[in-house]
Amino acid sequence: MSLMAFDHAVIRVQDLDAARRWYCDWLGLIELAQDGDIVYLGCGGDEHFDLGLRAGSVGLDHMAFAVAGVPELEELHRQYSERGIACTAIERAPEPGIAAAFRLTVPTGQIFEVMARDGRTSYPHTTKWNPAAAHAPLDINHITFLADDVELPTRFYCEQLGFAFSDLLLPPDADNPWLFSFIRVGENHHDIAIVKGSVGNKLHHVAFLVNGVSEVVRFADRLGRFGWRIEAGVGRHGPGGNSFLYVRDPSGNRIEITADVARLPNRFESPRIWRGELSAVFNVWTEAPPPASFGDGT
Repeated sequence: MSLMAFDHAVIRVQDLDAARRWYCDWLGLIELAQDGDIVYLGCGGDEHFDLGLRAGSVGLDHMAFAVAGVPELEELHRQYSERGIACTAIERAPEPGIAAAFRLTVPTGQIFEVMARDGRTSYPHTTKWNPAAAHAPLDINHITFLADDVELPTRFYCEQLGFAFSDLLLPPDADNPWLFSFIRVGENHHDIAIVKGSVGNKLHHVAFLVNGVSEVVRFADRLGRFGWRIEAGVGRHGPGGNSFLYVRDPSGNRIEITADVARLPNRFESPRIWRGELSAVFNVWTEAPPPASFGDGT
């Protein structure tokens, strides 16, 4: 039994109505449901939500990874518990579209949910797409965290939860700590990335996928027309090879718009090792480092 894919994230926002408007009107997501202080949004490819907005503070509420069904969920719950991982009891129908789920806490403090959907996921075919706007992203793609120690959570995800290792950025001096790791559960180059930070273990960004670098540029133009400045980009990362731009939502949560993320079909392939500082791999189009604000999390 194994995790199949990064399914969704729920983040905290200071003003729920302002965040709802920003994510629907600017990002192009569709509001699917509201349950108390949480609004559930989707990209339009199916009826399932991709992002939840929860009123109160900023940062991550929880991230969720999917398994094939409830029997697989129950078996994974048993396996994790036997390994000594503290898991909550399996909860039935905890959120819209979810049949069952349980949660655990990773070493850096984030809530990690394992869940099974309550029905078949629709084919993500363009003839069946129902986006709120032409600029809407295709899907949620990955999530990235700042960590005091990159190696500790990376090993936990890979050795305890079954993630595969994609890329690793090491400093020029091999005796220094890891700088950046990229891990996955399927073919997507990274479902989770972990970067060395100096502000504690925090959410760095949630990424949404669009159809090609030209769409990333159009997104930058759209933000500029409405006076909403991007934080970094447009550029192309080294690890993963994806194009990017970064922007903050009204609460300060960072969102990445990305395209052309690499696919890695060989689960057992050794990770690619990069050496150097973050500025060496942040944008292969230039030697300029990321902005100083890039080290901040929520």
